[in-house]
Amino acid sequence: MTKIFVIDDEADFLVSIKEWSKGKDYEVTTFENSDGFLDKLLEVEPDVVLIDINLKDDDGRFISQDLKNILPFAVKIILISADPLVLLDYHSHYADDILNKPFTFAELEKKLKQQPEK
Repeated sequence: MTKIFVIDDEADFLVSIKEWSKGKDYEVTTFENSDGFLDKLLEVEPDVVLIDINLKDDDGRFISQDLKNILPFAVKIILISADPLVLLDYHSHYADDILNKPFTFAELEKKLKQQPEK
């Protein structure tokens, strides 16, 4: 089972991704902000982390950078945003991939199955 963490301040999006994952080979844990995120991340060691760039309390790009610098395990990071221009330099924030909002769950599933670029 693929463990996925999602940090996004849009509650409706978090509910919909949890609903989508039911009955699939995904275990989704959601966060509306960065509070408690790192502690749970270190405990669970997810395979994939989806991070919204424009969080109310933080910038997802900096969370991505921090994760790649401090985590003792490998994790695929996908940055998400409704503004495609802020996603252009995702590699400089150590993200492995991007998704432009709105996206379909078929697009998300394709990204989840792709191997990170080297």
